[in-house]
Amino acid sequence: MLLPRDRPPYEAFKQTLAHLKAEASQSSVDQSALKTGLAQLQQLFQNQILSSEANSSDQPDDQRVQSYQVEINKQLRLLSTDLTFLQAARKTATAQQRQDQIRDRLTLLMTYCDALLET
Repeated sequence: MLLPRDRPPYEAFKQTLAHLKAEASQSSVDQSALKTGLAQLQQLFQNQILSSEANSSDQPDDQRVQSYQVEINKQLRLLSTDLTFLQAARKTATAQQRQDQIRDRLTLLMTYCDALLET
């Protein structure tokens, strides 16, 4: 779906997602590390993907790429909300539920990256 020259930012984004998912999968999650990782993820998406030439009109399937970008952007905002809820959780069960939601959202984002990186 992406041109070969447009793949590196998405590959870096996917690696960052995998690292963040590993952080979120630990039994005692480091919330500050998650917050820092999410900020890096959002910055990477904004600076290297949305503002890059990957959005140029010479993409073979430009409309599908744009649809995925919109979904990724939405999921990143929801991920930020999930992290806020995790930080506010007082009960262990609630914190675990929020942690599960974060992992699921990261998995979904990785699925979107995989779809974009397919040739």
